[in-house]
Amino acid sequence: MAAPINEMWPRNKATKTGPGDKVAPGNVSCGPRRFDTANCVVTKQSFSKGQHYWEVYVGLKPRWNLGVVSELAERRGKLIQMKSSQKGSAEVCTEGYWLIGYNKQKAGKPYWAFDTNPMAFDCSSHPEIIGVYLDYAGGEVTFYNADDPGNLTPLYSFYNADFRSAPVYPVFDPCWHDNGGNEQPLTIM
Repeated sequence: MAAPINEMWPRNKATKTGPGDKVAPGNVSCGPRRFDTANCVVTKQSFSKGQHYWEVYVGLKPRWNLGVVSELAERRGKLIQMKSSQKGSAEVCTEGYWLIGYNKQKAGKPYWAFDTNPMAFDCSSHPEIIGVYLDYAGGEVTFYNADDPGNLTPLYSFYNADFRSAPVYPVFDPCWHDNGGNEQPLTIM
């Protein structure tokens, strides 16, 4: 299910965030599976066993997030929030998401991995195609630089992901359009 302001393209293979006036509020259901503040799109296809691989063209988008989300994950409210503890404040991602993201505006380390604790990771190249490998039984989600199909380069892996025997779905977040500065789509290849 897409957020109300996301635009879907032919054959539901691409998504981008629209300016907010493309969908009349009455035309979108507000069920618990719909994102209310995040611009995420979740596929209809879920996985609860086996190994799966797909690729997403991110091109030169200045901001995006993608990965997998559990059927049990909360979709209401912000995905990444500031939480306070005795050790100070920190960003925390909602449980049940295994994502990587890119934000060109984050100087030095624009690539981030998100499960419950977001963290920056090094990526020397700037891939335009991201491969996503899911091993459901093994609890693994691995992201690849898939620009060269003959030489997939691992970018980041989540091992021991606890899917809690619930189906997981590919999820895509094209992020806000930034007044036209981030309007390129994410495209499933």
